[in-house]
Amino acid sequence: MADEATRRAVSQIPLMKTHAGPRDRALWPQRLKEEYQALIRFVEQNKAADNDWFRLESNADGTRWTGTCWFVHELLKCPADGSGLTCCWSGCSTDSY
Repeated sequence: MADEATRRAVSQIPLMKTHAGPRDRALWPQRLKEEYQALIRFVEQNKAADNDWFRLESNADGTRWTGTCWFVHELLKCPADGSGLTCCWSGCSTDSY
């Protein structure tokens, strides 16, 4: 069960109301706009709480998304994309990132 802080944070993210997918040419642009609005609000909340931990981007039509996420361990920013995950645990420097 979610705690009160989580419920409050989620309640501030706009809900998506359009039921559409990329194959629905008429409604997909509206749905994609709603998804962007929700993501933007989520990122704004995270930055305001000093909890910025991911980057996302999509292609022009919103059908392919890529991104990175990270965590901080012993004041080192460690990417969690699989390529440098073990580096943080072996005592690498921030120059590696």
